[in-house]
Amino acid sequence: MKTLISFVMLILSFGIVHAQQDVSESILNALADGDATTLSSYFNDNVELVIGSSNDVFSKQQATGIISDFFRKNKVTAFLVLHKGTKDTSAFSIGTMKAGNASYRVYVLVRKTSTRQLIQQLRIESSND
Repeated sequence: MKTLISFVMLILSFGIVHAQQDVSESILNALADGDATTLSSYFNDNVELVIGSSNDVFSKQQATGIISDFFRKNKVTAFLVLHKGTKDTSAFSIGTMKAGNASYRVYVLVRKTSTRQLIQQLRIESSND
C-alpha cells in the first residue's frame, strides 16, 4: 500500500511540474484578449519581436509600444493554441490568431526564472489562411 501511495504521489507531482512548464495561461489569455498591458508585463528586458515590419530585438519599453499599437489597430477576435512544448527552462506555444481582417501565426517563447516566466521572443506573422 505504501508503494502504491508513493507511486501515485510521483505521478501527481510529475503532472504538476509538467503543467508549470507550459507557457503561462496569463500570457496566452493576454494574446487571446489583445491585452498589451498584461502581455508586456511578461516581457524580458529585451525581447525579440517580429510583428509586421518590426523585426528586431527591442527594449521592453519599445516592444510594449509596438504590441500596443498592433492590438489597437487589430482587434483580436480569436486565438487558438495549436502546439506547445518545453525544454529545460524554456517553453513555447504556437497558435493562430484572427485580428482585424487578417489571420496570423503566433509564436511565443518564454524563459522561466525562479519566480515567473519572461517572454524572450514573440512573433505575430501573417498567415495564408
